Amino acid sequence: MEETEPGRVFLGGAYALGVVLGIGLGLYGVVFLADGPRPGDVLLSYGLGLALFGNSAAALLLRWLTGTRLGPMTVLIGWTPVVLLLASTRPEGDLMLTSSGNAYAFLLLGGLSPVVVTVLGRARRGLTALPPRR
Repeated sequence: MEETEPGRVFLGGAYALGVVLGIGLGLYGVVFLADGPRPGDVLLSYGLGLALFGNSAAALLLRWLTGTRLGPMTVLIGWTPVVLLLASTRPEGDLMLTSSGNAYAFLLLGGLSPVVVTVLGRARRGLTALPPRR
């Protein structure tokens, strides 16, 4: 049984889904960064978990849907502008992503997890796919 190639409309929808998932994960990750259980004096942040596991799961989903290396990166394409916008100060001085160890870990883990999924995953189609074995 031979695998059929998805149509352009399906791939476009999947890429758009990746961007929308990235926007949502970035927004909720920043909002829930300061929330979470505190065993002792250590904060186990929901936002950090969302950045690590949510971005990885969304990137894996997009790699499975599209089969390309661009698929997982669409999560990062949606995630990065939202997070950077929420990390910048406004003229009033409001800031949602403050300078802290959790914030730096959030930026590092959230930015690297789709990249790791992209690099370690093998593309089934697209320009970086290996030719099929005979």
